[in-house]
This record gives sequence, C-alpha cells and structure tokens, in this order.
Amino acid sequence: MKINYTWKHLDRSNAAETYGNEKLERVTKYVQKVISCDVSFESIHGSIHSNLKLNADGNHFNAHNEDKDIYVCIDGLEDKILSQVSKHHNKKTDR
Repeated sequence: MKINYTWKHLDRSNAAETYGNEKLERVTKYVQKVISCDVSFESIHGSIHSNLKLNADGNHFNAHNEDKDIYVCIDGLEDKILSQVSKHHNKKTDR
C-alpha cells in the first residue's frame, strides 16, 4: 500500500514513515482495494497533530490523533482507522 506523507512545521523522518508503513499495512486485511492513503503531521504549539485519510473500496475513512510523540500519534491513527475499517468490513460481510 502506497502512503503519501505530508510534514508541516516538522522535519521529515524516514524512521517515522517506515514505522507508519509497517503499522498501517494491517489495514489491507479489511479492505480489498486502497485507492489512496494520505497521512499528515503538523506541529502546533509543541504537540503533533496527525491526520489519516483513507479512500478504499469506494469509502472514505478519516482518523485524527494528537500527542507530543510522533510514534504515539501513528499508533493512535492505526487504532482508530482499524476500528473503522473492521466495523465496515463486518457490516459488509454480515449482509
């Protein structure tokens, strides 16, 4: 899955992008076709705001997290997006 990263008021981190790729790869367990996946990080008043926009299987999913540590932000995004796509997957398979 190709993930596009955007960094605003932060230095780009290859380690954080690699970590994010590994964590967010779990999304493919619940969706068939990922059209786009965009992750943005922005530093606001010393905390990091992260947003994830996922377009997959004709649906749009969004997640937002805020923390001082970028890795905690990525973990939070993973938890939130997995919750959304798994609920959608379960609804779709229960029909």
